[in-house]
Formats: sequence, C-alpha cells, structure tokens
Amino acid sequence: MYSDKHNPSRDEKISIKKVALPYEKERVDRKKHMFLKGPIPYPFLIKVAHLRGKVLHVAIVLWFLFGLTKSKTVTLKNSALREFGVKRHSGYRALKKLEEAGLVSVLRRSGRNPIVTLTE
Repeated sequence: MYSDKHNPSRDEKISIKKVALPYEKERVDRKKHMFLKGPIPYPFLIKVAHLRGKVLHVAIVLWFLFGLTKSKTVTLKNSALREFGVKRHSGYRALKKLEEAGLVSVLRRSGRNPIVTLTE
C-alpha cells in the first residue's frame, strides 16, 4: 500500500527553515538602521527632563519625526507613540505639558492627529 517514497517517519527528519520574503526583509532591515537625528539642544533636553510623566518619551518621538521628515512641523501619530511605549492619552497629556512649557506649538483638530511645530 505505502511506498518507501512517502514514509511519515522520514518526514520528521526534514529540517524546517523560516524564509523571509524580500519585502519582509526590507522592512526589518529599515527599522534596524533608524536613528535619532541630532543635535538636540541641551536647554531643550533640560526643560523636558524636569517635566513629569511621559514628556521625555514624547519629546524623543517628536525629535525622531523632525529628523525623519527634515521639517520642524510634523503630524504626531499614535503608532509612533506606541513604538516608544506611550499610550494615546499619556501622549496627549505630555504634548500639553510640552506646549505649556513653550517648547512646541500644537494644532489640534477634531478626530485627527495633532500637528506639532517646534518653537525653539
């Protein structure tokens, strides 16, 4: 009935290797090579470091986005905050503290991501 060609016990000896498709590999490699572009002004860091909560995290996300877009005005997306471990509401509170400290200006729109501009 069964031939030697298809023996289930032989299948167990076959090694399985995960192969990454080209588009998956590009996505992984791109994340490995991302960096925070500087220089970040020292007075900015000192002001941010003295604020409470996730303000420092949000400031780093903003500087990352400023460097990525090469612009001082960016749209702050929740996905960028999540990558750095910041939840949506903590991000909003931190953004408010950055705005109150005079470090950024924020354009809020109902149902849309805030647009943040660096003031310094």
